[in-house]
Amino acid sequence: MMSEIEISVEVDRQSKSLRLPEGSTVEGLLDSLGLYIDAHIVVSGKTPVPLDQPLKGGDHLRVIKVASGG
Repeated sequence: MMSEIEISVEVDRQSKSLRLPEGSTVEGLLDSLGLYIDAHIVVSGKTPVPLDQPLKGGDHLRVIKVASGG
């Protein structure tokens, strides 16, 4: 059986608790939320987190929508 981790994530100013498979990355987090990786940045505190960074149980992350276009 695959282990799970629990993280808290804030999306659109709403905090939620998520359970993801152990070894999930930031990219996997965005995918599980149905969000496009090229339209969002994930931050821990004030520091952007790379898409390939593995998540750890207890992480507190915030998803910020990136406005782009011309």
